[in-house]
Amino acid sequence: MALSAQALQREFGDIASAPAELHSIESAVQSYLNTRELNTFRDIKYICFGVSSPYGAESTRLIEHEELFTDLLKTVEHLQPEPRKFRRCYQGLLKSYFNYRGYASELATGGKNWLILRDFLAQHCKALAKQKPVMDWAQALYQHKNLLADAPCKPYAKALLAGDLTVVDELKNRLGIDDDTWVMDELVLAHIHASTALKDAEFMQQISPLLQLLEKHTLLITKGLALLLRRYEACVNRPEHHGLRDTALREWKSPWMEANKPMWHAQIGETATNMVKLWLTKQHIKDFFELLQADRQADTQRMEFWLQYAEAIEDFWLALGNFSFYNQQTDYKRIRKQMEGHCMRLEGSNQNYDNAFLMKIGNFVFIEFGKQNNACHVFSFNNLPFATGQTSVSGTQSGLKNTRHPGWQGKLSHFDGWQQEFAKSLLRYANASPMENHAHQSPFSASKRISLSFSPSQNSKLTAESSHSDNQLKPIDLNKLREFCAIHNLHFDDHRNLGGAVWVRTSDKQPTIADALRNAGFQYQQTKNAWWRV
Repeated sequence: MALSAQALQREFGDIASAPAELHSIESAVQSYLNTRELNTFRDIKYICFGVSSPYGAESTRLIEHEELFTDLLKTVEHLQPEPRKFRRCYQGLLKSYFNYRGYASELATGGKNWLILRDFLAQHCKALAKQKPVMDWAQALYQHKNLLADAPCKPYAKALLAGDLTVVDELKNRLGIDDDTWVMDELVLAHIHASTALKDAEFMQQISPLLQLLEKHTLLITKGLALLLRRYEACVNRPEHHGLRDTALREWKSPWMEANKPMWHAQIGETATNMVKLWLTKQHIKDFFELLQADRQADTQRMEFWLQYAEAIEDFWLALGNFSFYNQQTDYKRIRKQMEGHCMRLEGSNQNYDNAFLMKIGNFVFIEFGKQNNACHVFSFNNLPFATGQTSVSGTQSGLKNTRHPGWQGKLSHFDGWQQEFAKSLLRYANASPMENHAHQSPFSASKRISLSFSPSQNSKLTAESSHSDNQLKPIDLNKLREFCAIHNLHFDDHRNLGGAVWVRTSDKQPTIADALRNAGFQYQQTKNAWWRV
């Protein structure tokens, strides 16, 4: 009797038990694909367990075959008068349902049939749980019938947030759900979705554990990471998060590369992408002035100065001397990997231990060198003595220090009090100002506080009147415009003294900024991707 009970349990009571004859399952499925005939119950049972598995040279899955799959379900449904046979086929179909990623199926037929299978299982779930003898797996499925509906794992989110993994063990033990099924993926995503609904402080505590969880579910990293970054960007305070930054950089490569921008914008949008770009900019500034110094002694003064202008840096490049370019230490390899496409080799007889950091701010490129006795050279971005995409560049008077080149604008020396002179030059060249007072402000919240309702300027030479929508506009207050642009990391050019207009360099894709400029009388010109008014 004990042996008989064990046999019954193996046959009917354990959802994890599948026919051991894997070869028989494959033979039954292939035979059905070839002959389109369902001859015996044994074949039907095996086929139910093999519905989602690929077979044959073309790796065909029966669930992706519209006619044959429909015929199979009809045949199984006709077995209802024979509860034992119906239950065994139901088991096989349930296993196949859990194993097939219908949400992510590349074939429309597969996704459609997966939903049909879900409805079939849901339709018979309650009746199956009441059959005699009582089967634990059937009762467990009825208790977790949410797995046969939309948002299947949402009911478990609260427990997962609290660190309670009891439900995971139950699904594995009572329903035989394996780690490589879509159910485990949905559990992870349900956990992440629930975390994004928390308050900022509570959400931030969840980020690192969730990133570790995503490392174990590599197929979910892109989707899960996008959810976390979008939510993080919405936080009131958004300090640099190394885990989010490094994971995003590893998965989607550098957001500075033109080829990678579509991926970043598609996953997390422009605003969140700019947040990560700012983190990377700060990291690269720190790397250059802490690690890439010629004497390998951190230059904290220059580092702290340029960190204040991180939000104004639109693009940057590294030119590495031979020591840094070929160094196989972990930090050097990381820097070169992160700067791929933006990293050049610095040439010159005395450049082996030197490096250069090139920063595009406004329409100018500011070039700092590792050796502290070098001045910072400034060039017009549209007239450089080199191409930013080239593989190597000279660090001498024929390249980065070419003072005779028509694009060279001047050099800034690091004498006592140099910070003040640099700040004046950055403001003069590129309308750039230090951003330490606005580093943690959301651009949307800031725009609510800074209005562009211009008041008359005291300097008549810098004001003009124009009409917009038949209304008289107030003259531009340059101080208010400069403050607005500083908060939003925008640049403007004032060409009115040459008979031109004031141009604010930004797109029309950020509604709050666009509305503020439009209300102040600016008009958008798509060909220049900028706003203007006289």
